[in-house]
Amino acid sequence: MTSGEGRTAGDGEQDGGQVGERTMSRPVGWWLKEADASLDAALDAALKGTDVDRREWQVLATLARGPVKRSTLLAALASFDPPEVLDRVLGGVLARGWVEESGDVLGLTGEGSAQQQAVRPRVQEVRSRVSEVLPQEDYVQLLSLLARLVNGLRSTS
Repeated sequence: MTSGEGRTAGDGEQDGGQVGERTMSRPVGWWLKEADASLDAALDAALKGTDVDRREWQVLATLARGPVKRSTLLAALASFDPPEVLDRVLGGVLARGWVEESGDVLGLTGEGSAQQQAVRPRVQEVRSRVSEVLPQEDYVQLLSLLARLVNGLRSTS
């Protein structure tokens, strides 16, 4: 099922403090996959018509914080894609002249910084939509719960 298919009013919504029956009928894994797919789709839509795709955005945004070792960048993005995909994306942004590599350190070029700044408002629109749906307190609680779930499952495996 793709994001949004088969949903009815009330999915994921609270009514009078009670979580809807349909919300509870889905396992946590389903909601995690739906949230991930929804975020991906929103970012893909926001970046449509630009020269930057979601994976390239992740590289540009990470490097906008400052130059890093290649291994550090790959580790930071490892949860999003397998190494072969990250290598291909990195090769693409290097070939486009958006990123430069000196020794083992990667950094944005002027053109890469310009691309990152040009698409940043589009990504910020997606983040604003997330903030509308999840006010700060809910967002912090969600991250805390997800971190607890991840850490709890990792400790038992």
